[in-house]
Amino acid sequence: MDDVARAKRRRVDEESSGQELPPGGDTREGRPDLISRLPDEILESIITLLPTNDGGRTQILSRRWRPLWPLAPLNLEARMVSGHEIKQAAYTDGVLRGHKGVVRRLSMLLGVSYPSTILSPRFDKLQEFEMYSRGSLLTLPLSLFRFSPTLRVLCICSEYFVLELPASLESTPQFPNLKQLIFMLVSISEKSLNGLLSRCPVLESLVLDGNTGCRRLRVSSLSLRSLGVSNGERGREGKLEELIVVGAPLLERLIPRIPTCGLVIRVIQAPKLRTLGYLYDDIPTFELGTILLEKMVPVSLSTMTRSVKILALLTSPNLHLVTGLLKCFPCVEKLYIVSYTRMTIKNEQDYSPFECLDEHLKFLQITNYEEKSSDINFIKFFVLNARVLESMKFVVRDGKCDAKWIASQHKKLQVNDRASRAARFYFHASKWSSSLVHMKHIHDLTMDPFDGSSCKCHGDIFL
Repeated sequence: MDDVARAKRRRVDEESSGQELPPGGDTREGRPDLISRLPDEILESIITLLPTNDGGRTQILSRRWRPLWPLAPLNLEARMVSGHEIKQAAYTDGVLRGHKGVVRRLSMLLGVSYPSTILSPRFDKLQEFEMYSRGSLLTLPLSLFRFSPTLRVLCICSEYFVLELPASLESTPQFPNLKQLIFMLVSISEKSLNGLLSRCPVLESLVLDGNTGCRRLRVSSLSLRSLGVSNGERGREGKLEELIVVGAPLLERLIPRIPTCGLVIRVIQAPKLRTLGYLYDDIPTFELGTILLEKMVPVSLSTMTRSVKILALLTSPNLHLVTGLLKCFPCVEKLYIVSYTRMTIKNEQDYSPFECLDEHLKFLQITNYEEKSSDINFIKFFVLNARVLESMKFVVRDGKCDAKWIASQHKKLQVNDRASRAARFYFHASKWSSSLVHMKHIHDLTMDPFDGSSCKCHGDIFL
């Protein structure tokens, strides 16, 4: 019995039983296929979010889905790594022949060359372009920027990549719709980078990580909401030395990514800054409005910024330093500390009330917690003095965290004497205890970028 006969028989059976066949979908075990009832535009959007192979496989779901993939905007991934260029090029050509819609997203992992298919008119209205390269010197041809008017996401990550833009600003491509920009390990001059940023009027998220060629960068943007920056390892020549955020009235998130060695960061105006970190002592000077920190140490405790609600620190468990920072940021509600030990600190309890602990701090996480007196005294200070604390989380590297050990920690930390009776304490053993903030988290303003409890990004290439 062919498909048409089966469909007619099923419709007759269901009509005779009083059951209506859902538009565009059948019933299984008495339950309607509600997803197939959705309009074509929504189903095509679902297909576009899938990787290329998975999007193509939706054709076998039902006759309802069969005609959708060839017309849905294409999410194309090309892995042109050494030894597989010919095979991958043939695969890409085959996908494009079998697909009639526009290409919305192109993600390429390159070896030594660009695929010829990228010159196809099918890419003229590209919205997302990601390029990753390993071990080969590449220069991006300006002809690729023909799709700049439609781009919403541009990501280039390549240690041997040179980005050269026209000498005159008038000839620099326009990016009127670009909202996310990532340059990682890219060589780009100060003039080219400034020119490019000036051509992005609606840019919301910017990540500059380990690039060379630009030593001093001034950022001024009326639309920027998230900024991540790193200048790479020590000794890297031509790296960024000073970042100045002149004016960013909508900036909510500033993420100095690890590693950031010797980078001076000055933020002149960012009245809506809510999320900040990781701060650590390899940043020699950090300036935010009237706050001036030198190697994390406040130069003056008389100034403060009340907008910051989430603060992340990479530091030894130094009570004097951390409380000094909390006085500069008195409205912090969530505090993340990735702990490392460079010296022995007694952390003696000498407490005088201050606003953050009395009124605002609700969550504290310490990563790399160890059963040492400095760690215990450090945490005990917050247990006994944070009056509105709701939860405290301990990430124990390579620890067992069994019930007996946790009970022992409760006793040492005096949790029964806690200042906030509502506070709860959680111990979590983890082999992954990094201070790296994933780029996807920098862009996503709906999530806390330091909350790695549901993160599955650690295995991603480059990012």
